Amino acid sequence: MWTSSPEVDVRSGSTVHYVATLPSVGHRAPMNKIPLYFAGCCVAVSATSAFAHDFFLLPESFYMARPGAMVVRATVGSNFPTPEIVVPADRAERTWALGAGKPQLHITGTDAKSLLLHVANARPGKLIMAVKSRPRDVEYGEDRIPLILEEYRVAPTAVAAVGQLAKPRTWKVNSRRFAKTLVCVQTCRGGASSDRPVSGAFEFVTHAKRRDHFVLLSSSRALANYPVDLVSSDGKRQHLTTNADGMVNLPVAGKGPMMLFAAFLTPPKGAERFTLDLTSLTFAR
Repeated sequence: MWTSSPEVDVRSGSTVHYVATLPSVGHRAPMNKIPLYFAGCCVAVSATSAFAHDFFLLPESFYMARPGAMVVRATVGSNFPTPEIVVPADRAERTWALGAGKPQLHITGTDAKSLLLHVANARPGKLIMAVKSRPRDVEYGEDRIPLILEEYRVAPTAVAAVGQLAKPRTWKVNSRRFAKTLVCVQTCRGGASSDRPVSGAFEFVTHAKRRDHFVLLSSSRALANYPVDLVSSDGKRQHLTTNADGMVNLPVAGKGPMMLFAAFLTPPKGAERFTLDLTSLTFAR
């Protein structure tokens, strides 16, 4: 997975260091017009600026005043919405662009902090863009395991499975990342169906009828009573939990760019590696 601290890439056998050096991306227009519908309620457990490495998408603006094209950045950072760590182009396995007018999303290069993408042919309505990373095998030593489990909140049963590894532990993980963003082109009516999954794996979707409500899906099924993080534009992180129907509701306060983030850890069945799925959704309120 992408982090700012070194880790071993099992396929290459090398230690990888990611360094961020440039200033953050520019201003993004607010989207108080967006009818974001995510079904459910949430419980705010805590508000914190916890150190976490999130993979997320940053469009130039969450509201396009005119149809056309714009730049989208894929980045890893611990202080959303500031891009910090470049995502290499060869780490992107697939991209999506869904909306009116058959929009197209292409990788155009990188800068020091981001993978640069270009979306073209965006037409009025909701526009969804997403990037899926290539799966990556990584290993964590005993000293890193508590930090990873603190950074990524997963089900207690999954944490217990890691605890059962023989000590000193070497935790073998297959890491998979998915990032999605919602943009409105002139209007937030019509366009892409944001209440439907893009990847069909592990992701957030909107609800068709309820404003400011979200559903967390795993293999197209809602995850009930599951930990979710909400990160606001000031970098503060709130710990939320989906309800019995897998739904989470945004707190009343808060405007501007936001990110929902969740992690899902699957213990191995006969194989030696755990699977760690990480997902994010960026939008503006």
